[in-house]
Amino acid sequence: MLDNKSSSKEHFMKKKQISIKDIAKKANVSTASVSRVISNKPGVGDETKGRIQQIMREMNYKPNINARSLVKNNTGNIGVIVPGGSNTIHNSFFLTIIEGISRVIDKTEYNLVISFTTKQHKKLLDTNIVDGILVFAPRENEIDLNWLSSLNLPTVIIGSFIENSKFDCISADEKAGVRLSVENLHQKKHRKIALINGPSTSYQSQIYEQGYKNVINELGINSYVLELEEFDIKGQENIVKQFLKKHQDITGIVCSSDNLALGVMNIAKDLGISIPQQLSIIGSDNTPITNLISPKLSTTHVDLKQMGETAVSRLFIKLKSPTDHKHNINCIFPMNYIERETTAFLNS
Repeated sequence: MLDNKSSSKEHFMKKKQISIKDIAKKANVSTASVSRVISNKPGVGDETKGRIQQIMREMNYKPNINARSLVKNNTGNIGVIVPGGSNTIHNSFFLTIIEGISRVIDKTEYNLVISFTTKQHKKLLDTNIVDGILVFAPRENEIDLNWLSSLNLPTVIIGSFIENSKFDCISADEKAGVRLSVENLHQKKHRKIALINGPSTSYQSQIYEQGYKNVINELGINSYVLELEEFDIKGQENIVKQFLKKHQDITGIVCSSDNLALGVMNIAKDLGISIPQQLSIIGSDNTPITNLISPKLSTTHVDLKQMGETAVSRLFIKLKSPTDHKHNINCIFPMNYIERETTAFLNS
């Protein structure tokens, strides 16, 4: 009987939740010191900090996120709203920006909560489970920006510049990027230059097309625009194939994403079109894969990781300074043209 009681007591101790008080008692320090170490705040000497961290590991201490959230009156979560559902998960543009966001988040106590569908977006925002949100390249048909503004939730938009926006916008200079691409092809004697773009509901696509048409009009040449449902060829191969067959006189193509450009390259090869001898192709954003394929993709470069870091850093400023909540900024990152192997002078 004694053995059973002893065993039950031992089992209870194993199951007991280790608290900050337990850590402080064993380390012979105050609970405030333990709290500072957990929060990675100054005020604790290196030797003491190391001892506290060692004890936390030995006792398998896990912070009670819910309890801390109640004390601090926040959720400890940052929401990331992403359009396009599962298509976006495989998009290098999105993944590279997320890497930049994570670099900053990893230095804080916050967690990322990512939402991919309209239903998830609404649930995320209606249930008050995030302290602020990063909206990734929004689309008109997926989220109502006026409704979003009415929530008074600290918000930063990444990947799209929205004119007269009520939010901070952190984006690439898409108009300058497409201008560089079209002008480069024009200098290489191309006169039939097409744009293959993402969905018109995307603010990013709208800016890209506007920039394309501006430079095409200035150069006095005809425009050719193919709008797709996503920034990816998958499931839309036949549409692209028919476009290339119909416009066999096109010698240069500018794409609003690297993913689109890679898809166009594959379809062109299937049709027996030689790149760049017969068709020059330029992508956008210089995602990691562009330098790994053959031929290597000419593209426009923007620092996507830095965009992610800037966006989440700006969001933290809004979270810490409620008075800054209504003061919005637009941060537009420059784009540079990178010449690789998918572009060449037109062989007359």
